Amino acid sequence: MSESNNLPQAISHKKLSYLMLKAQKDAHSDELAEIESPEKKEFEELINNWEASTKKLVNELSKRKENLLKDKSPNSLIALGAMEVHLNMALQALNAFNKGVDG
Repeated sequence: MSESNNLPQAISHKKLSYLMLKAQKDAHSDELAEIESPEKKEFEELINNWEASTKKLVNELSKRKENLLKDKSPNSLIALGAMEVHLNMALQALNAFNKGVDG
């Protein structure tokens, strides 16, 4: 109980940041990282494969649009356009996610 009486009532953001930088790493955090590592690697591999195939698909759609559009109904054309837009938005979302992970 006497220890809790010595704790400050407030701490500045600057002081807290300094303490966080200087704090010793928790031994359990390394174990937790190792447990999550295979799942994280699998997720990253899936995302990377999805990104590569999606970029290839979007690129092919833009290159060969005329060939793809022959003999297609108006509804098919609308669907293809919507798919292309959604794929591009998904790639942008992935890019934003990756920036958030790194930053």
